[in-house]
Amino acid sequence: MIFDLIDPIHFGLASLIIFGAYFIFGISGFGSSIIAVPLLVQMYPLKSAVPMMVIIDICASLYLGRKSSQDANFKELKWLFPFTLIGMVLGIFLLVNAPSEPLLITLGCFAALNGARVLWQRNSEMQDPINKWWAAPFGFFGGTFTALFATGGPIYASYLGLRINDSRALRATMAFAIFMLTFLRLTLMLVTGLILSWPVIGLAICLMPATFVGIWLGTHVHAKLSNVAMRVAYGSILIFSGTMLLIRQVLD
Repeated sequence: MIFDLIDPIHFGLASLIIFGAYFIFGISGFGSSIIAVPLLVQMYPLKSAVPMMVIIDICASLYLGRKSSQDANFKELKWLFPFTLIGMVLGIFLLVNAPSEPLLITLGCFAALNGARVLWQRNSEMQDPINKWWAAPFGFFGGTFTALFATGGPIYASYLGLRINDSRALRATMAFAIFMLTFLRLTLMLVTGLILSWPVIGLAICLMPATFVGIWLGTHVHAKLSNVAMRVAYGSILIFSGTMLLIRQVLD
């Protein structure tokens, strides 16, 4: 039942996590799931947290992507998505069949290392764009992590950040990419039955207010925040969430 998932204390913490994650999403156009999932799985099972984030992500991406789609670089996305789909098929297979402990350890390492990378490169500027064929590994691994943990955004952001120099176009392209990725995840999870759970759907609906307040505030802050400050905040949250998840797995 839905009331098994909506424990008052857990729900309050989940609302704060969702608010913070979508505040970052409102600023950067990505990053909600990789911030939220490592923290949510400390309260909810992985197979509940990931489908819940799919439902929330698709609503959030519809809201932000609709506003910024005119600035998106669709040519870059056409190179990414064929490889993404292959990776997502593998990711869904692992989510359904693989034990959760090694997957959670992988997620914790990925979040912490990506946060360290963001902090290390916080002052760097893009030089010459990388070759478009790098879309193959970035798309494949991004699709795998997207299906497994709903956390492929930083992988795509890494690739697109090395291809697109304009920050407005990069944010718009990422927002539209997250929408398309979430739609693909939703389709695959409907096929596998992972998302056909009323408690998961109900919890996602209950968390929508925190989602849209976070996006609204993040969108307003986006115009005032420097890129360096945003990277520092984002990287710090990633390291914190990844480290906490790894500590939990070690203690268990």
